[in-house]
Amino acid sequence: MESIAPNKTKNKDGLTAFLFLLPAIIILGVFNFYPIGSVIRLSFFKWDNLAPDKTWIFLDNFKNLFANPRFWNSLKITFIYTISVTALSIVLGLVLAVLLNKKKFTGKNFWRGVFFLPVITPTVAAAMVWLLLFNPGFGIVNIFLRRFGIRDINWLADIHWALPTVISLGVWRRVGFTLILYLAALQAIPDDYYEAADLDGASGLHKFFSITVPLLRSTTIMLVILGIIDSFLVFDPVMVLTRGGPANATEVLGMYMYFTSFQQFKMGYGAAISVVILIIIVVLTLLQWRFVGFGSSEEEG
Repeated sequence: MESIAPNKTKNKDGLTAFLFLLPAIIILGVFNFYPIGSVIRLSFFKWDNLAPDKTWIFLDNFKNLFANPRFWNSLKITFIYTISVTALSIVLGLVLAVLLNKKKFTGKNFWRGVFFLPVITPTVAAAMVWLLLFNPGFGIVNIFLRRFGIRDINWLADIHWALPTVISLGVWRRVGFTLILYLAALQAIPDDYYEAADLDGASGLHKFFSITVPLLRSTTIMLVILGIIDSFLVFDPVMVLTRGGPANATEVLGMYMYFTSFQQFKMGYGAAISVVILIIIVVLTLLQWRFVGFGSSEEEG
């Protein structure tokens, strides 16, 4: 009888935990898992969003997708945007966090708020600000460049400058989030490490690469994963700034999916693009956890 009591208690605790988790499970199922399943199912059909019936075509949507040069171009643009925004925001966020973490730095709370403001600014509002800043006629950027004798650049209509301009908005909006997380991680590093390095005569640059960067490894891994997921799903700023132009120079996968689904009414084809995006994000995340995240924990152990 005594051996049965702990099992009953364990079962009761498990049931209690399940009941507490049940609302979250229901919400995730209704608003996340069910839509994902519906999109995956739709990718095997041909449907124009108007016909009452869908036509089963199995993998034809994916075959047509992989044979389309426009898909590969949008995939390339998405990768360029994702790598650029993620890498630049992490580097800039880390440098700014190290500067703000210095004891002699004044106005820390003010600068934290300034850098974090773009994170909470609505994407469309931020994109409208970028439209004004990079306006070819009266934009502040071109006015500044004129002082150095540089001709006006039509940033969002030039095939060479459109994507870098969109990337700059992505970096501006993400660097504040990166900064705050790095700042919190830096404040958790004991001062003993730096004091010991000072006794050994280490320079500031040596301390940064030998102490700061390695101890921020887990934070960096998390920021890389979150940055890739967020950047790979970019849509709003591209829609406002360029609508994928000029000449598809900024057409990311999200824009390509939008045009296909809601302008050409190829809902099954658009769903196939969504499935490809989902698979790429899942694979990249798993690879990072496998070769970067888990590998580091094994080495530490």
